[in-house]
Amino acid sequence: MPNCPVCSSDWVYPLLNTWRCIRCKNIWKDGENPDRSVACGPEVMGNPLPVRKRTEPLETRLEKKLEEILTRSGGKFCITSMTWQAGDISRELFLRYLVRCLKKQTLEEKKDRYGRTWYHRP
Repeated sequence: MPNCPVCSSDWVYPLLNTWRCIRCKNIWKDGENPDRSVACGPEVMGNPLPVRKRTEPLETRLEKKLEEILTRSGGKFCITSMTWQAGDISRELFLRYLVRCLKKQTLEEKKDRYGRTWYHRP
């Protein structure tokens, strides 16, 4: 049994007059030049693909999320009464950002008679 010409693996099996490599999924026939563009990398071996780096910093994304929520709700919102959609910013991370905004006094909070906390710009 031959070795794979791309990754030199011996995990090769014949199927339908071709040779197939289990490791890198390369397929070739006897006497043919195999496709060397297929490489045995982390995406082939089952490892997750590398995570793309975000172009915007976290602070900017949190600021945009806050502005989006404020414009959608008319300038005043209650975090407990709104549903949180899954995305790149978690609810806990956004709550920590709200506390920072309260400390910097860029946001104000006010409790209503039902005990809900409402956030708005001063």
